[in-house]
Amino acid sequence: MKRRGFTSVEALLAAAILAFITAAVSGALMAGRQQSRLAQDTVYASLLGRSLMDEIMRLPIADPLGYSTLGPDPGETRRSLYDNVDDYSGYTDGPNNITDLAGNTLSSEYQPFVRAVTITALAQSPTGWGRTINGFLVTVTVSRDGKTLVTLQRYACN
Repeated sequence: MKRRGFTSVEALLAAAILAFITAAVSGALMAGRQQSRLAQDTVYASLLGRSLMDEIMRLPIADPLGYSTLGPDPGETRRSLYDNVDDYSGYTDGPNNITDLAGNTLSSEYQPFVRAVTITALAQSPTGWGRTINGFLVTVTVSRDGKTLVTLQRYACN
C-alpha cells in the first residue's frame, strides 16, 4: 500500500479555492451589513425629520409681532423662542448638537445626523377656488456624512 500526501500544487490550489470562497462570503456579509446600517439610519433620520417638522407646523403662519422677514426675529436666539413658522428658515443642527425643543441633547445614536430647514414663501391658486392662498413651503432635510437620507415637505397656510 502506497501512501500519498498533498503535493504543493494541490495545497496551493486548495488555498486559492478557500480564499475565493472566503472573499465571496465576506463580500455578501459586508453588503448586508451596509444595507442594515442604511435602513437603521433612514429610520433615525425619519424620526428626526418628523419631530422637527411637527415642531415647526405647530406654530402659526403669521408673526404675532408683525415681522415679515424669513428667519428668526430680533430676540429669538433659540428655537424655544420661535413664535411662527418662518422663524425656522435657515435653521440647522448637527452633527453632535441635535437637541429637542427644550434644548436637551438627544441620545448618541441621533448625533451623527444633520437637520436643515428651508422655508419658501408660496402663493397657490387652486383651480376652482377663485382665490389665492399664501403660505410657506417647509422643507426639512436630514443627512448623515453628507448623504441626504430624508426630505420632508409640508405646505403651511392660513
